[in-house]
Amino acid sequence: MADHWRQGAKKGMAMGLLLAKACAAVGKAIALSVLVPLVAVTLWLPAGVIMWLPLPGRIRARGLWALRRGLWNLIAVVKFRGNKPVKIPVPGRMSWWRWILVFLFGKSLRGINRVSFNQIFPDIRISAIQVAGHEPADEWDWKMRAGTWVQVMLYGLFPPMQAGLPPIDTDPYEALRQAYTSRHRKLFDPPIMPLEFQESVDLGALAVRGPYAGYIRKYRRVGQDAGKNFDDDSSGWELPDPEAYGEDLYEWDFRLFKEKPYEHVEGVYNLGCHVLFCVDRPTRAVRPIRIKSELGVSRPGDATWEFAKRLALCAATNHLSLVTHFNGIHLAAGAHVAIATRNCLFPDHPLGRLLWPFIFRTQESNRAVTHAQMAAGGDFDSIFSFTRAGMLQLFEDTYRSYDFSVNHSERDAARRGIKGAGFDTPTQDDLERFFTIFLEHARSYITIYPDIARDSAVLNWIEDLKTFIPSVGDMVKDLTGGAITNELLAHLVACIMQLVTVRHDLVGSFLWNYQLWAHKQPPRLSRDGSRLPLDVYQRLVNANFNLNVPRTSLMKNDFSTLAVPPHADDARRVIKSLQSKLTELEAEWRKELWHVWRVYPSLLEANINA
Repeated sequence: MADHWRQGAKKGMAMGLLLAKACAAVGKAIALSVLVPLVAVTLWLPAGVIMWLPLPGRIRARGLWALRRGLWNLIAVVKFRGNKPVKIPVPGRMSWWRWILVFLFGKSLRGINRVSFNQIFPDIRISAIQVAGHEPADEWDWKMRAGTWVQVMLYGLFPPMQAGLPPIDTDPYEALRQAYTSRHRKLFDPPIMPLEFQESVDLGALAVRGPYAGYIRKYRRVGQDAGKNFDDDSSGWELPDPEAYGEDLYEWDFRLFKEKPYEHVEGVYNLGCHVLFCVDRPTRAVRPIRIKSELGVSRPGDATWEFAKRLALCAATNHLSLVTHFNGIHLAAGAHVAIATRNCLFPDHPLGRLLWPFIFRTQESNRAVTHAQMAAGGDFDSIFSFTRAGMLQLFEDTYRSYDFSVNHSERDAARRGIKGAGFDTPTQDDLERFFTIFLEHARSYITIYPDIARDSAVLNWIEDLKTFIPSVGDMVKDLTGGAITNELLAHLVACIMQLVTVRHDLVGSFLWNYQLWAHKQPPRLSRDGSRLPLDVYQRLVNANFNLNVPRTSLMKNDFSTLAVPPHADDARRVIKSLQSKLTELEAEWRKELWHVWRVYPSLLEANINA
């Protein structure tokens, strides 16, 4: 009887999926029949009139750009205004209409299978990345789905890019004023220029403060890093007095951009570069002393030095946005943590309830954002230094290289060789403060359930993580020799919290105060010395603007209602205590000078996507 029921359920699910696809096809056809005439009347017709009028070429281009810019600024503002923080629901409980999705359209709340990337996104040819085979019914958001579809359709019907536009203004504030309109400013304050961008770019300060602080590491001398030097030379640095530096040499290493043929946009510099820093012990700071790039080896005082610093920062911002943020945090880590938690701990497992606010909505949001940013003409290939083919190859190659231990802040500092290295590491210190709070929180919660590490569901959860995030297995081995203990669970949970809150904010929305100052750190550097064209900069502004939409606050929301018996009262008390600890840290830091590079607890979001 049970087998018969399961077979019937499978048939019903299959029929539901077919019905869902049929309804989606019909809905898209109807929407397209409305969208195309609307675009024709409101955009193509005015554009045709501008092209028909006997105007000078420059005036005609400006008129078309005003039309194009107005549309895409409106879309950015509407998206920002329409986004509301999501109320985290109780796992497994849905409104009546969502249950209809389950029964009629074959959607499911559990048992997410993983499929290759190009199976879900046929027009994005990547096979190495594994993604969720479906989005759970409780995450399904028709408004997000419809909005993303319209946005991608408009990429082809009336794209936001326009060839031949002039560059942005030489004054960065004027360039920002033109791109960041009064409509934008009513919703979100304009960025603040970091001190490191005043006058000459201060790479030494950027290496330890703010979003790029995760890249500095101990310099690996010749022989320690075989095959990683440009052109197979010995080092290329030609240090005047190596003994004077001793072991006080550190680096930013973006040589992967040169070592593999990632196709760059025509006319821009290759981003493969390598920065060498030394420690200035009297001031407890680091300062760059060499930058190796396609310009050659640049030293302080050289004619190429200032440009080489901009090129290094351009490489850092490309890597941060594409590799570290989206490919790493969203696709390689966050997605699999959410799938493993749903598959193994959903809906009422105590550990699953603790993690639920941090993983809810991951698949639905990832799917929508991926389509908007990685489709042809999307944000990534329109803003950054790589062609679409180069960007897709970069994602394919770096997906498996994500190191989950970066979220274990103390281990990460030791791995990079910056712990007790003789220079100040303010952002790293802040990350360790957050990690300590999350670790104590996880320990207190897990202590309530002393046998939880022997639970088969938890063991399956860890195995799932180790399978799809291989670096988790390495971290488990290093922490406990492979033994599954309550202490190991606490460290894993703290890493997940650090991943989806602090680290995601630091490398995502936190770029707002950094990436928009394109005169100091452009997303691409032209060989002819020209500044970013108006369309690329406008796209950069709107993309970062929408990264800052309001999301569910970690500090201001009470998730204690998710606690389940047994020991529900104790669990609620521990869950509530997290907000108290974060409030205390916020108060402590607000008594100090405000820093643009600091991620304050009040800014943290509970989730990558909610």
